[in-house]
Formats: sequence, C-alpha cells, structure tokens
Amino acid sequence: MQSKQITRGMVRASKPQTLRQVSCLQATLMRVRSGEKHFWINERAHVARADHLIMAPAGLTLNVHNLPDAHGYSCEVLVLDADLLQQFRLQYAEQVLALLAHPPQLFSPIQGTMRQLWDELFAAVTRSESEPLLRHRAQGLLLALALAGLGGVLFADRETGVADRLRQTMLLQPGRDWRLAELAHQFFMGESTLRRKLDQEGHSFRKILDQVRLNTALGLLQSTQLPIGEIARQCGYASHSRFSQRFQKQFGIKPMQLRATHP
Repeated sequence: MQSKQITRGMVRASKPQTLRQVSCLQATLMRVRSGEKHFWINERAHVARADHLIMAPAGLTLNVHNLPDAHGYSCEVLVLDADLLQQFRLQYAEQVLALLAHPPQLFSPIQGTMRQLWDELFAAVTRSESEPLLRHRAQGLLLALALAGLGGVLFADRETGVADRLRQTMLLQPGRDWRLAELAHQFFMGESTLRRKLDQEGHSFRKILDQVRLNTALGLLQSTQLPIGEIARQCGYASHSRFSQRFQKQFGIKPMQLRATHP
C-alpha cells in the first residue's frame, strides 16, 4: 500500500518505447537510472540521461521516447499530490519565493544530498513507511531541490480550474462509473453550470475522464505485471478491445505492443 500523498513506480524497457501526448496528472519526479529519456514539449526536444532528475508539473503534456542502453532502460518515478506541495509552499514560503525567481528548469543531474534523499524516500515508499515520515522525507527532498535552485516548475502559480478539480477527484477512483450529475453535486453546482464551466476552459467531461483513465492505465502497464485485461477493468473499461483502441489513439501504441518492450 502506498502513501496517499506519494506514489512510486519503476518503468523498465528492453526495447525503445515511443509514446505521444502523455499527461502528468499530478506533479511527477522521474529519475533515469539507465538509458535515456527523450521528450518533447511544444516541439522542443530534451534528453535526460542516467542520474538525471526530471521535474514535471501537474498538467504537463509531453511526447516521450525511452531509449535503452546496454543495461536496458529504467526510470524511478515519484508522484506528489497537490496537498503535499501546498504544505511545502506554506512551510517554506521564503524558499519557494526565492526559487520562483530562478529560470524554470525541467531536468538536472541528481547528485550528493539530493541523490541520498531520493534513495531514502523511494525506499521508504516501497516499504510503506508511515504517512508522517514519508511526508517529512518528501519535504526534505523538495527542500534540497529548492536550495539548489531546482523544482520551481512544481510550484509555479497556475489557476486551478474546474477541469483540474475533476481530474483530482477522478484520480481517486479511475475505474468508477463517473457521472457528470454526480460530480456537479459534489462541487455544489448544477450539471449545466459544470458543463458550461468546462466548455469555457476548453474541456469536456468525457475527454477528462478518458485522460485520467488512459494515463492511469499507462502507469500500470509500465510499472506492474498486471494482465492488460485487469488494467483495463481497473481503469473503467469493460471491453478489452475498446480499451486497446482508446489507448492506441491516445499514445500511438497498443497496450500489447508497449508490454512487449518490457524486459
């Protein structure tokens, strides 16, 4: 069982993986352990190599190419929820303010104290350490990043709209049969009002639901050995073939093809 505020994953590949339009639904830290991660944001290319740390803010969408070396491709992933970042922002307001004055940086080599704190946090989440201790460890890592002038992209101000609130709610149960009327009731507004607000933000209920389900499925495919049919079921798809079609349309690769790249 993983922390409510911190989840971990390990992505491995023995063959190259190419994925398009991958969405970071929550703030995500990725440490490449072997191979290279090539990623494109707004058509600008970046390359993160072994022992580089990628800092992806919630809402970031990128195209990805994971390239194995002689030892394969492996990448450790830590996902931090919005509450944890807000707690850090309040507790270390001075450091966050100074951090935001630095030019934004999406990735950097990880070394020294940062590497040690990462290893300790990743191991602690793996062994399901208590929530308060995990939160303390995570804040220590964030503070080390901040003192090095890194991680500002995680704290950059962005308006939290209705679409983001929907995503965070759906993430709790991606396989649930979500209904717009039910969510409108949770947000204390009428269904037509919620639909209008989503439209004003350029989103739709169905697209948000698919985004949450498919990106959750992607994470499970890359970091677990669960059967593809079980992943589809957990993410709300009763039909294996429909899930496969939606997945390929979103990421440009079929679930079975992605699974075949695993060692």
